[in-house]
Amino acid sequence: MLSRLNVIFRETLKKWGSELIEFNGEALENDARMNISLIDKIVAFAQVEENIRAVILEGSFATHSQVDELSDYDINIYALDYEHYLSDDRWMSQIGDVLLYQKEHFQFYETIIPTRLVLFRDRQRVDFSFWHLTLLSEMIRGEEHYESYSNGYQILVDKDHLAEQLKPPDGVGFLISLPGRDEFLQTIYDFWFEAYCVAKYLSRGDLWYAKLIENRYIKDHLFRMVLWNHQSANGWQSDHILHREGKRFEQWAPSEFIDAISQCFSRYDLDESWSSLFAMVDLFQWLARQTSHRLQIEYPDRVEQEMINYLRYLKGLGNQAMLS
Repeated sequence: MLSRLNVIFRETLKKWGSELIEFNGEALENDARMNISLIDKIVAFAQVEENIRAVILEGSFATHSQVDELSDYDINIYALDYEHYLSDDRWMSQIGDVLLYQKEHFQFYETIIPTRLVLFRDRQRVDFSFWHLTLLSEMIRGEEHYESYSNGYQILVDKDHLAEQLKPPDGVGFLISLPGRDEFLQTIYDFWFEAYCVAKYLSRGDLWYAKLIENRYIKDHLFRMVLWNHQSANGWQSDHILHREGKRFEQWAPSEFIDAISQCFSRYDLDESWSSLFAMVDLFQWLARQTSHRLQIEYPDRVEQEMINYLRYLKGLGNQAMLS
């Protein structure tokens, strides 16, 4: 089956030339970083599936960002009806030998976008997302905006010549922008609320649940403040090395940030978890105060002091419980 698909693909490629796989006039086959054999199979599969009308590559391979052998391929499939691909996974074997895959989804405005995150036995990973074709039309009309496409995309299949009407990339996707007063203060309050939650469960000796909050929710707010602090010191310049979830952090962060952040992680131990919590508190205070000064936003000193006192109180309760 796959060999027949590849024959169809090759014949189509000869007929359409670079229109089939092209980004800003640059053919994918000229990109030495990319596994063209894998792309060939994805395109060949899509070409014989009548439901699939367009396929777009986004992410690091599409934006000519730094990639390595562990980089995955982000493939957006636009279809008239994609339910078949969600209920029956045999289509994956037409692209490669599947080791395992994960069923996930994300939200695009009011629409849930289903995904299949596939790891093939040749160690290539492809993240397939399934979009109704109407969403592509809405993007073209400017009714919806998919931020990832702002940084770059590559059209692999475009049967109806719709994708070619997308707005060209402008390089401003996922930028760390200047927060407004409400967003800035809400992040401060959210951090302190999650700090209270960590302390509450540590005080009870609920270490697993405390670590769950410590290693996810509170660090989301902490890292957001790290980014705002960095950008406020650098004039909010466009910098694509910055990532909202921390990729490439070690490539740009000053050594004092790295040293301070290292104290915010701890082992599965009650005393160490208390220490990492207060290390996060110290770092967040310093970052938030400095950033609020640069943004000329009044800092909530009273809230901060009351929360610090409360955290210390909860730590004391925990110590008493251990002694009793």
